[in-house]
Amino acid sequence: MSEVLDVLGPRLQHLTELSDGMGYCLMRGELEPGVFVPVHSHEDRETFFVVSGEIEAWNGDKWSVHRAGDTVDIPSNQKHAWRNVSSEKVILLIASTVKMGKFFSEIGRPAASVPPGPPEPAALMHFVEVAISYGYWLGTPDENASIGLSMG
Repeated sequence: MSEVLDVLGPRLQHLTELSDGMGYCLMRGELEPGVFVPVHSHEDRETFFVVSGEIEAWNGDKWSVHRAGDTVDIPSNQKHAWRNVSSEKVILLIASTVKMGKFFSEIGRPAASVPPGPPEPAALMHFVEVAISYGYWLGTPDENASIGLSMG
């Protein structure tokens, strides 16, 4: 198994090799209480299986609650966001494309090396630059605020 990466709050670990011949990538994700993923979209389909905990997903229209045993499918190019408003860590299995797995490898940092607290400006800038190079759409601070996510 690969090392655990910090991707600006959420933690991620690749469970499969990032081989173009594979066609998909399986990952394990963790979101501690209070951690969220801002609104974004990409051409890569994603399927999430909630292993433990409770998480809220925004599907471009509304927030919905998902608990252990639930599956959430995010179609290509759908605007979506995640937040853990519970008091316990959420663990997810994530199936997506190798491209998405490579993106996370490029933006992620070894979790053990990341200090507590919000991401540093350089890490945020690196994330934005890489996301744009992959063709991913990122919501503005106002778009995130409109769905209840404060960017700072």
